Amino acid sequence: MYSVGVAPAAMEKIESRPYYLIVQDWLTENIARGTLQQGARLTVAGVAQRLSVSRSPAIRAMDNLVEGGVLTPLGRAGYLVGPLSEHTAQGRAQVVNLFTLEVSLPKTDAALNAPAEWERVLAAVADAVETCIPFGIYQISESAMGEHFEVSRTVTREVLARLHERGTIRKDRSSHWIAGPLSARLLDEQHEVRRVLEPAALLLAAPKLVRQVLDEMTGRLDAAEAVGPTISTTMMNALEADLHDTCLAAQSNRRITGSIAQVQGARLINRLFATHVAQHDESNLLSEHRLVLGHLRLGDAEGAAASLRYHLDADHNRTRERLKVLSVFADPAVAPYLIRMF
Repeated sequence: MYSVGVAPAAMEKIESRPYYLIVQDWLTENIARGTLQQGARLTVAGVAQRLSVSRSPAIRAMDNLVEGGVLTPLGRAGYLVGPLSEHTAQGRAQVVNLFTLEVSLPKTDAALNAPAEWERVLAAVADAVETCIPFGIYQISESAMGEHFEVSRTVTREVLARLHERGTIRKDRSSHWIAGPLSARLLDEQHEVRRVLEPAALLLAAPKLVRQVLDEMTGRLDAAEAVGPTISTTMMNALEADLHDTCLAAQSNRRITGSIAQVQGARLINRLFATHVAQHDESNLLSEHRLVLGHLRLGDAEGAAASLRYHLDADHNRTRERLKVLSVFADPAVAPYLIRMF
């Protein structure tokens, strides 16, 4: 087993030191330095994300510091730096955003600067699942996944839990993990969510969008139109990311962003259609994108939101037709941990 981007010499050092000890030392050092002050509240998720580790080593490290009297457990509220005082007992302890602090990170443990193991596996599994679900229903074998990626059961369970949180997979009555199908009905349901959330998100984001960024997006549209009605998948992905990711991400509500990310089946269908069937004429889509960006560049957020809703409706109709064509094709080659059911 290996860590991507880590030199062999560094790997020996990383493997010889458990992650929980690295997290524990990091917390101890920053508390001693005063960077993490007495009375501050820490969460497991916050520490895990800051150090790019899973929750397990973060929990073990923080529990060890509780035993040493450095932290005080607050149940579901996390951990308190130092003892529980009258001030903090009244619930006024504030959660520390570790990403806003100048904290000392370990310089010798390269693993903390690389993605956690489950993150790398998650990306591969998510891609494999999304590629096959338009063609049927699949069961995910946890044991086969572990063997395929040569990872522990802890890692596979973390990956499956993350996919479940995204709404990508579910459990059936026998407690098997199931993915798919991405049906016309599901596309319709996702579309209903998108046409409510995305225009609303664009209204929130519009005042924060920089003119230079909008000009660059328009430039990519110009380049796509110059190519012709059929454009490459790479170019199409970039244009879709401009409108549906970058523009919408300018608003600060992460729950809205997360909800939108879970209903992007149409983009998947269009990508698979281009891969397995043919490149399609995107003239209408390019015009719809241009209309949205044009309103944004004029400072007309309401017009941009209305144009985005029109684009979503039109693209949904195109996507439904493409799904019908895809459904008659044979399944693509699937990963060994995916088992076709129906």
